Amino acid sequence: MINAIFLPAFSLTFMFSIQVDKEDHAILYWVFHQTSIPSIISDQKNGKLLHVDGFGDYSVEWHMAGDLKTLKCMYNVATGPMVKSPCLYCMSAAKELDPTQWKKGPNRHLQDPNFKPALDIPLCRVHICTMHALCRIIEKLVYLYICFAWTMKPKQESEKSIKAIEKVLSDIGLHGGNVKIEEDTKRSTSTSKPPTKPSIGGVKARRFLSCFGKVGQNTDMFDKWKDLHNVVKDRAGGGAIQNKKANVWIHLNKIFKYLERDTWSTYHLNMFQNTLETWKKSFNEAWNEQNITHYMVNCFTRHQ
Repeated sequence: MINAIFLPAFSLTFMFSIQVDKEDHAILYWVFHQTSIPSIISDQKNGKLLHVDGFGDYSVEWHMAGDLKTLKCMYNVATGPMVKSPCLYCMSAAKELDPTQWKKGPNRHLQDPNFKPALDIPLCRVHICTMHALCRIIEKLVYLYICFAWTMKPKQESEKSIKAIEKVLSDIGLHGGNVKIEEDTKRSTSTSKPPTKPSIGGVKARRFLSCFGKVGQNTDMFDKWKDLHNVVKDRAGGGAIQNKKANVWIHLNKIFKYLERDTWSTYHLNMFQNTLETWKKSFNEAWNEQNITHYMVNCFTRHQ
């Protein structure tokens, strides 16, 4: 999605649906440069006003939003799971992100020799779709519970917990209400036999948190993380780790409650930043830093 912000009156959104054999920078660059969009952006960047019949002439500030992979392809940023610099906005590794980065603007365009925008829209105006982020982060958290239950000892306890997880996820409506957790044969090796990963769409992902519940709705439809959390017991540290895992969900709920806001003040921005730091700390304590994903790095980056 590409946004053209007409200052100060209103915004116009262009949404593109293009089917390609492979989503990569070369293809996206070619597709967009078959249109007049690059020249339009260039003209308005150089001061040309955009005329809108019936409304007038406007200066324009272009923004872009979309799924993380698409945005990375638009800027020729590496997308593989093992890349050292997963952040779209900077060259830092996940473990290098720290609170001091909050006041720094995007700098990947200055440090990455492969950086090449398909459209001349600066990174400070590029926005990751929060619904995609929600789905991927919820998927990761759910899968961490699945993996924990999958490796439980003794085997009987593992099987009991897996069955309980299947029921919780089925009741939420995942996979048509018939979730089966089995060995992922495509990823299995002679030394590793991981469980299958769930696929969670936007509607179902929202049910894991309470912040998406609206006035008048059945509150039992939300906060489903508690059902999952309660059927997979981590007894390490006398239950201390179990409590830390709960804190991950509690702080994540606060994050997405902020992201639902239509307006932001300096106070809200500061509180949001503090909440992100608290969430990262709680995640590291519960699940360890190596489980931080690309979506977490990019959505909770200090540059936006």
